[in-house]
Amino acid sequence: DVNFRFITITEKSFEVPDVEHRHGYWSIFVFLNGDGRHVIDFKEVAINPGSIHIVLPGQIHALHGGDGFFAYALIFTEEFFLMRDETTQLLMRLFRFMDAGEAAAFDINDDDRNYFSSVLQLIKLENESHHANKGTVLLNLLSVFISKCSTALQLPQLPANTSNSLEYIQLRHAVEKNFKKVHTVAEYSEMRHLTPKRINELCRSHTGRTALEFIHARIVVEAKRMLKFSNRPLKQIAFDLHFTDTAHFANFFKQKAGCTPLEFKEAK
Repeated sequence: DVNFRFITITEKSFEVPDVEHRHGYWSIFVFLNGDGRHVIDFKEVAINPGSIHIVLPGQIHALHGGDGFFAYALIFTEEFFLMRDETTQLLMRLFRFMDAGEAAAFDINDDDRNYFSSVLQLIKLENESHHANKGTVLLNLLSVFISKCSTALQLPQLPANTSNSLEYIQLRHAVEKNFKKVHTVAEYSEMRHLTPKRINELCRSHTGRTALEFIHARIVVEAKRMLKFSNRPLKQIAFDLHFTDTAHFANFFKQKAGCTPLEFKEAK
């Protein structure tokens, strides 16, 4: 229900070798024991005890570990992390860094080891709980954890020659700013002065989705947010998201979410 998972990875996890693959969710790997290598897009990053690696949706990656391997993985959907403006901004800082081609990986220094360990244990305990506000607490703890990661990464400004990454970030910003009113690839093409083909290339290479799938996913996230966290009637939500009428919005939502807006709103 909270689109979050806490997973333990041991040497037994590699009885069947991992192969390069991509996910539609965020993953934060915290390596505690053993060593190995981690392929993230076009880079191979060493796995050391006390290192943290972040993999965003659409990135290709593969884990390779050996004897005595032990790690935790925090897995969460982007939808989960887009529930608040402040966490959305935090996520965008990582996008600006990771879309520039950098691997979000670092070793925990001695000063921060206890800090990361404490927050990680709180996340583990909360994930195992059955509290009514479990999702909210997990989001708070995850925000703290990633904020500390952002500090440790010392996120730099993007270099001027990463044109592909800059195009993608600018497109993502345009979608984030205009998704309520702008629903088509053609409109973003005109807005960004890029061909529809180019926009699709950018979205596929960075997210694994077509441009239209990416735009629709952002609309669905906002629709779910409105359904779950506001008392707006369906007609108002449809109007806010610039659908022609309630029926059009309901059909769109069911097609993308697999259930009607009412079913989603009433789901526990």
